[in-house]
Amino acid sequence: MRSLRKFTLALWLFVALVLNGSLSMYLHPFFNVGVNQLMPIGMMLIALFDDTNSKELWLAIGAGVISDIYFFGVLGLYSVCLPCVCWLLQKVARFFPEVFWVRLIAVLLGTILINSYNWLVLNLMGISNISVSALLGSFLPTIGWSLVFAVVTYKIWGSLADNFPFMVKLENYQN
Repeated sequence: MRSLRKFTLALWLFVALVLNGSLSMYLHPFFNVGVNQLMPIGMMLIALFDDTNSKELWLAIGAGVISDIYFFGVLGLYSVCLPCVCWLLQKVARFFPEVFWVRLIAVLLGTILINSYNWLVLNLMGISNISVSALLGSFLPTIGWSLVFAVVTYKIWGSLADNFPFMVKLENYQN
């Protein structure tokens, strides 16, 4: 069981993905304009909390692939944008102060980037036909829901990222 500790973040991201799907299914009237992004918010918070672990980019790729298969059936939406946003957040987290408000603003900007990328890819592929005004109109509700999810899960993702870094043996750091 001790060897599974390095996969704790991956298991919790899978739980967030399933919870994300369940919330989307049962609370869809509330998400009709906004987007429920519980799992990407968790991954972005992990990237902000543990900005030195480059193995978490592999976690973002894996979470993106599983999320693409789970939600869209098309690979390339989350499997491309989630690792890119997490990499960007890891790079800029080194310059930001480690306070709640700064991380919250970074997560909200990352959510906007992910929404914009998904809109662009889905429109270019012809899967959806959403106007730019509809995209801009969806930003406010998406930011609102993302704010709620980020505030509620901030401590959870912080303690998981600190206590169970992805693919790192904690025995090496403990005396």
